[in-house]
Amino acid sequence: MLLRISASAGAIVAALAIAAPAWADLTAAEVWASWKALAERSGQTISGSETKSGDTLTVRDVTMAMETATGSASGAMGDIAFTENRDGSVSIRLAPDYPLVVSSTSETGERVEMKMTLRQRDLSMTARGNASAIAYEFAAPEASFTLDQMLVDGQPMDMAMQMSARGISGGYTMAEGATGRIEGVLNAATARLDMNATNPEDGARFKLGGEMTDLVASSASTVPAAMPSTDLGAMLAAGFASTGKIAHGGMAYAVDMAQAGETTNVAATLGPGTLDFALADGGMLYDVRSTKGQIGISGSALPLPRIDVAFDDSAFSFRMPMVQSAAPSDFGLLTRIAGLTVSDGIWAMFDPSGQLPRDPATLVIDLAGKVRLLSDLTNPAVAQSPEAPAELHELNVKDLKLSLAGVELTGNGAFVFDNSDKVTFDGMPRPTGGIALRLAGGNTLLDRLVAMGLVPPDQAMGMRMMLGMFARPTGEGDTLSSQIEVTPDGQVVANGQRLR
Repeated sequence: MLLRISASAGAIVAALAIAAPAWADLTAAEVWASWKALAERSGQTISGSETKSGDTLTVRDVTMAMETATGSASGAMGDIAFTENRDGSVSIRLAPDYPLVVSSTSETGERVEMKMTLRQRDLSMTARGNASAIAYEFAAPEASFTLDQMLVDGQPMDMAMQMSARGISGGYTMAEGATGRIEGVLNAATARLDMNATNPEDGARFKLGGEMTDLVASSASTVPAAMPSTDLGAMLAAGFASTGKIAHGGMAYAVDMAQAGETTNVAATLGPGTLDFALADGGMLYDVRSTKGQIGISGSALPLPRIDVAFDDSAFSFRMPMVQSAAPSDFGLLTRIAGLTVSDGIWAMFDPSGQLPRDPATLVIDLAGKVRLLSDLTNPAVAQSPEAPAELHELNVKDLKLSLAGVELTGNGAFVFDNSDKVTFDGMPRPTGGIALRLAGGNTLLDRLVAMGLVPPDQAMGMRMMLGMFARPTGEGDTLSSQIEVTPDGQVVANGQRLR
């Protein structure tokens, strides 16, 4: 929020850069005017006392402020100096540190106030271009946000937090017009988060420390001139859009928790990964991917001294419309984890003799479809309403895969839904379509579970009879297939046999 208008904050989280405009003489007054215009466009205010001496415009006692429906944010940036250079650029000198205050009120009336300090020592920043399109370049050895105090209903909380980055460089452009455009990139050799807190009610303690390397963040935002600043649904309807990507070369974190005499410790390392996000065209996208993860868990309440989990790669992606529409919009959901392994101690708990294959496991659920929103999901009242906020119109099972303990289940299919008929399937819109499933190794796994004493023989027999109703042998060893269909008249058919 406030960070969008602060060039210094851009150096930490902006992720903004860099279509370079044609160079021209730029004045200090034009740069300062651009800052004020962006603040106004974003529903913020920025002000200070201006004095000009030679080539330098100094704005003293600069303040920033923003009001929202649930709170406010403000910052006292001190003095900012804009100096015009002979090459037509403008150098910007900011205070090495300044305070920020963010306040909010929850739905239950609880008021939270956070007092923070932004530090950016030895920050260098230069603006180039012209008044309608200004490009900024910045660099700093280090910058940080520190939580100095947190108050809940006026009472101080035992909580400390610091976010920092080192080896910072990058830039961003701000293009003015009927619709403002901000694009940029941020590079950091390392980015770190440290936090610890104690719950005053029960004494529970929480501590987190994590670091990311080789960070590259980029983003692009479109800000309409008359955009509402506090209502996300109204912002999207007015044409606001923001997209971005964060890539890193690896990360590590550790979490320590203690409560009621019990302790839990988590340590993890992850290989290179990415995070893509977007708010545009009335919807949102969140996509996170990582490689080569290792997670270790220990604690006094665990049945083992330590639990270790590792994977080769993972992905989670979610795409969803956010605002009410007359026509269905696309949605998507992807969950994937490949090469998943767990420590031998976990296997030994239920398979001490090693009868089950311990090959790495894989899980993939890849869905897409169309949904029509009946209400804006950005409206908090939606969560309290008993009415469904959306209609499902299409569901496409693009990929389904589960590989574990020598068994592999795969499938794909598609359905369409008739929302005018919620009688045939008792309140659910009537589906039409089908899904094809394939199971390899299922009977072999049942035999092993019986031999291990985990499944009684009579229960195994019942499971095989049920499989026989829904599936049939493919002639390829221990492999079954099933074609489940829902016909237009509401019948459910499995491999040609009517089930409903």
